[in-house]
Parts: sequence; C-alpha cells; structure tokens
Amino acid sequence: MDPLKFAALGVALIALGTFGTRRGGARSRAGRLLASLSPLTPSDALRLAARLGSGRYIAITGGVDAVEAFEDENHRPLVYRRERVLIDDGGAWREIDRAVRSVPFSISDATGAIAIDAAALDDGLIVVVRQWEGSVAELRDARRDFADASSRDLVGQLAASDPQRGARVALEQISTLDRATAAGRLADGRLTADGGRPLVFTTLERSEALRVIGTGRRASLLINVGGLLAVGAGLALLLLALLTLSAAVTSASTVTAATPTPTPVAPSGDARNGGVATGPGGALGLLIALALPVAFGTLVAAAALVIARVRRQSRDHARRD
Repeated sequence: MDPLKFAALGVALIALGTFGTRRGGARSRAGRLLASLSPLTPSDALRLAARLGSGRYIAITGGVDAVEAFEDENHRPLVYRRERVLIDDGGAWREIDRAVRSVPFSISDATGAIAIDAAALDDGLIVVVRQWEGSVAELRDARRDFADASSRDLVGQLAASDPQRGARVALEQISTLDRATAAGRLADGRLTADGGRPLVFTTLERSEALRVIGTGRRASLLINVGGLLAVGAGLALLLLALLTLSAAVTSASTVTAATPTPTPVAPSGDARNGGVATGPGGALGLLIALALPVAFGTLVAAAALVIARVRRQSRDHARRD
C-alpha cells in the first residue's frame, strides 16, 4: 500500500480519536472542576481579582439576576432557555436542532455581581432537564418550530422512512428564581470558558450536580477508551508509513548506486540471530516488530489510567455524597 495512504489514514484516526476524547470528557471535566473548587461569593471573587489580577479560573455562588427576564409557558421569569431535538442514531442520541434564547444575566449577592457568558454555555450547563420522548412520527405531527429549516425536512424524511425511530426534545432553563454555582475564568467582571476548561453552570446542589454528571460516566469512559484506541491505531499507521517510505528510499538508493562491474556477494547472515539477513527488508521487519509492542503497551497503559481515574472519581463522589 502507498505509504502516503497509510499516513493520511493515520492522521484521520488521530484527529477522530482526539475529538472523541475531548468531546466525551467534557462532561466529566466539568464535574472535576465543580468538585475541586470552593465557591466564592461574587463580592469576594471581585475583591480577589482586584488584588491578584483577573484571568483566574474560579467558582462563584449566588442568586441569578437580570435586568429584564422573559417568561416561559408557566410564567416563570427566565434568563436562559435551551431546547434540543435529538434522534436515535443506532443506539446513540444525535442532536439535530438547537434553539437558544437568553438575556444578559449574572450571579449576584448583596454587594456584587458577575456576568455570565451565556454564549459559552455548552456541556457545562447542569440543570434539571425537562424531556419529551417519543417517535419521529410523533415529532413531525407535533408541528413544532425548528431553529433550522433543514431539521424539519430531516424529521419529515425520517418519519416517512422510519416512523418508529426514537426522538427526544430536551429543555434546559435558568430562572431568576434560582440560586446557582458557576465556574469559569473571571475577566473584566465576566465569567467565561477558559480554553480547555469549560464554563460550568448549575442550579443544583453540588452533590446533586455531580450525581447527574455521574450517570453519564460509563458512556464517557467508552468514548475515551475508543478515542485512545483510534489515536493508537493512527500512530501505528504513521509509524508504518514512515518505515515503508524509509525502506523504499533505501531500496531505490541501492538500485541507482549499482557498480559497473557487480561484485558477487556471498549469502550473509548474522550468527547472533540464527543467520537471518539484516538488509533493508529485514531492518524494516525488525523495527516494526520492536515498535508495535511498544505502541500497544502505551495504548493499554493509557486506557488503564482513564479507567482508574473514572473509578477513583466515582468513589470520591460517593464518599462526598
């Protein structure tokens, strides 16, 4: 096989595995951050930022506040509402539509307030989820409004071809009646995400929020292990491509460097390895034989570390609860 194809496939597997581990670990990462930080009041957090400088990743707790809220169907004053439509995609739930409505809001106490970057809320949002579950045929018949017109078309197509396929609508809301805990990078009086660390926001008690996150830990573990396997396979393919290319270059150099009068070469071998030849082909096989066990062992060790970390977190959360 062309070594360039090996390399391209290896890069694709590494990219897929990296994305999978990051995506699968986002919820667990939010839980770790929430469990490891002691929340401050907004006033204390602002005083800390004034003394030590902004840009620190901190946790705060207080009441949800907004200048102007909007009401839901039950007349609750909301500052944030996220409605997601998901369909059953071979045992996993795939999001096909997302509608978000929000107004500027903050977490405040009696003497201070810190704004929340609502646009940065993603997997770090941990609230009570109101959920409808049924079939795509029922979803189509409900004639709901979709944020994206293509989502309506997709639901119509699925309802015609596979009407019993599962569908869900998940609703997540934040109200000015809530007390909340948030974790993020504090900059210019606003809490937001910080690179690889998400903005975490929950209206639940911390122990309950960690329990909610824990319900998805097994799926997160499977995603992480699958991602590691993909990365390991990608690295092995890149190594194979490099060795194949090296062997091809060595072989080409040997052919082009032929002497005018070829000198007969006696069969050679190495007594240390039973007389097996160690030319370019033998060297390639030897390198592959040495490299693949190392790569596999590294992959197994990484997977074991992930499993051990998840189990340790489960025990810690159980003791904390």
